[in-house]
Amino acid sequence: MAHLFDPKHATKLHDPERKSFQDPLRLLPLIHPFEKGESAEIGAGSGYFFFPLAEVLSRRGLCHAVELQPGMVEHFNRELGTKPFHDRVRTVLSEKDRIPLPDGSIEVVWLANVFHELTHPREIFSEIFRILSPTGQCLVVDWVKEATPKGPPPEERKSELDLYDVLIAAGFVKIRSHDLYPYHYVVEALKD
Repeated sequence: MAHLFDPKHATKLHDPERKSFQDPLRLLPLIHPFEKGESAEIGAGSGYFFFPLAEVLSRRGLCHAVELQPGMVEHFNRELGTKPFHDRVRTVLSEKDRIPLPDGSIEVVWLANVFHELTHPREIFSEIFRILSPTGQCLVVDWVKEATPKGPPPEERKSELDLYDVLIAAGFVKIRSHDLYPYHYVVEALKD
């Protein structure tokens, strides 16, 4: 059974040691080039992945920080106020199975350490497919389904194969894996 990360522990997500095994900027070279367009992180949480990526992507267009938990949104917004690109970021409170963004409006979506928490993964990935532009890209980073020195217990994790099944069911046709992190898989999915 999936459970959400407790916002009371949000500061733990910015432990400097985390960069040694999950540096957000390692994801940046995988993002397809686009001159102008909007981007979104689903489950932006405390902003650990969002802020480093948005610092670059906000130069191309609005960045949406999509989050389900109001407590995380409050924490995120406090941190956002300290960023020089804050005016190019929009915080979006979502529902469990609905992302309130327009059809085809987003060039790149990423989820980091969220897939294993989803209670409605098929619905969410169908929503991601819906909000992506025809050339849109989805990047998913999540914990491998085995014991690692950090992260949730293996029984709370979902496998990379589970993710592939959900992506295919949502309509993605080009799916591939990347080896970036020691405790995480990284999967890229394209609409076309």
